[in-house]
Parts: sequence; structure tokens; C-alpha cells
Amino acid sequence: MSVPAGAAAAIPLRIRDLVPDFLAYAGHAAGAPRGRRTQLWRTHYLAPHRDLYQVLDRRDSGSGAADLEAVLERLHGREAVFAARAERLTALLPATVAGVGRAMGWPGDGDPLDCVLLVGLERANGWADEYRGRFALYLAVERLGEPEHDELLVRHEVAHVVHDRLARIRHWPEYGVANALLAEGLATQVTAELDPRRPDDEYLWMGPTHRQWFADCRGRWPEILERMATDVDATDLDRYAAWFLMRDSVHRGDLPPRCGYLVGLELVRLLRERHPLPEIATWDLDRGRDEVRRGLRALRAAARAHPGGAESTPSAGRGRERRIGHPGTRHG
Repeated sequence: MSVPAGAAAAIPLRIRDLVPDFLAYAGHAAGAPRGRRTQLWRTHYLAPHRDLYQVLDRRDSGSGAADLEAVLERLHGREAVFAARAERLTALLPATVAGVGRAMGWPGDGDPLDCVLLVGLERANGWADEYRGRFALYLAVERLGEPEHDELLVRHEVAHVVHDRLARIRHWPEYGVANALLAEGLATQVTAELDPRRPDDEYLWMGPTHRQWFADCRGRWPEILERMATDVDATDLDRYAAWFLMRDSVHRGDLPPRCGYLVGLELVRLLRERHPLPEIATWDLDRGRDEVRRGLRALRAAARAHPGGAESTPSAGRGRERRIGHPGTRHG
């Protein structure tokens, strides 16, 4: 999506690029014994960025990964790829931030939106987390892939950062199911409205290979909604993980993993019928939870009234007419 130069410049952007320091580390590590690379990683890559240790280690992307030596071996020799990806992201970000800001009714607040480009330890591709007292965008170049899918990822995560500027979602419960439904649904819908040519599973996964997952969710939609109703007020990691993480969970059982993202998207689309996205993006935690509960009741009622019918299940084409144009939770 093309953005006029003036619009792209309206929201100041501050990019902190750690990739050159990774390249410096790689130069020292190239001739070093394999066992010494972990020390060089800490001294030549992490040491200049001590203020990021807490965030990176929370994501297991910093210094404490148990398999650090093996991961560094896999990163070895990919320096040119990482540098090219960082360059591409640097060019992509200004227009992307401007477009997301417009969609969410945020013209900027004078304080630059921060983005950290880094080489992590193959744990996550992008997320929003705290930096300098606000959410920033973190993009790990070693986990990126096709440019068109990376664009979906960047839009989704920028939406979380903008949402934080509007509603301070960094203060919301980190593992709150209700607020995650709202935040993830909003970020996914913003992404869909900015690029409306794709099926929903691409927005939800930032990739093209999850048609069966979407069909599985659709086939069990009434059950998913009823189960969600029992967990919507939960704030513990186990229940949050059942809906938003890939790991096995006793609470999820055999439901499709990450199906909470689809519930969140359908909730925001329902709310979107009565409230514009810029309004939804400003709701505080109490208002957001109340709206999620009401929306969930409406989705459950529709599923009970039309079991197996089009009105009761999400659809890759449903909601297109409403569009105008993808782990406070630390959003991914």
C-alpha cells in the first residue's frame, strides 16, 4: 500500500538496529572455536545493549537460552541475509507505521515510535514489549521469511504499539484472556483492513499454510466459544497459553492451538459493526473487558441459534463487506 511521503513522515520513528553488532560478533566468531562463540555472543553482541537484556531474556532471545551454542551454530554464515532483511525492514517501517496510525486514528504524539531490529535466538519473529517506558516493536531478522508475510507481521505488531499509545495496554494483565482477545483481535483486524485481499488464516498466522487449522476451528466453533466463556476472565499463564500459545496445554485439550486469535478477530469484527476501530483502540481495560464479554455472549447465541450454519461459524470471506480497505500481554 503506497503512502504519501508527507503521511509517512507524520509519525516519527526511531529505529535501533542491533544487526551491525551481530555482524561484528560474527566476524570475531568466524575463526573461533565453536565453544567460544557463546562468550563472544555475550561480549560483542549483548554487552553494548545491556538495557535490552531484560526484554530479550524474557523472550529467551538474549543470553540465557539453554541451547545457545547450537543456535549460534545455525546462525553462523547467514550474516548477509540478516543485513538485507534489516535494510528491507528499515525501508518498510515508515509507511507501515503511518498506515496503521491512520487506521487506528493515531496521528502520533510527538514521541518517536521505537523499533528494535535484532538477531535473536530463533524464539520469535516479532513482538511488542516495553522499551523506555512504552511499548516498542521488536523484529528478529533470523525468524523472518517471505517479504509479503513479514509485512503482515509488521503491521500486526505496530498495531499493538499504537494501541499502547492510545490505551496503555502495557499495564493490562500480561496473561489476561479477555484483554488478549481484544488486543489480538484489534491488531489482526487492522492488518486485514490495510490489506483486504487475503483469507483470514493468513492474517492470523502471517503465512499461507494454515487452511486446515482454520477449517478445524470452524468445525468446532460452538465448542470453542463455550470453552472460551469459562476462561474469558482468567489471568493465569496456563489458561492464556491454551488460547494463544502453541505449547501443549491441559486446559486446551485437543482444540486447535492459538484458536483464541480467531475468537478475538470475530469479536472485534462484531464490535466493529457498532464502533469504529479508532474508538475501540482507546477503550480502557474495564471497558474492553465488558465489551468482550458482551460480544462473546452474542457469538455464543448465534452459534446456538444456527448450529453448523454460516451465521455461527467464522469464514475466510465473512466480514469483507465491513472492511475499509497477526506472546498487559507482551504481544506477538
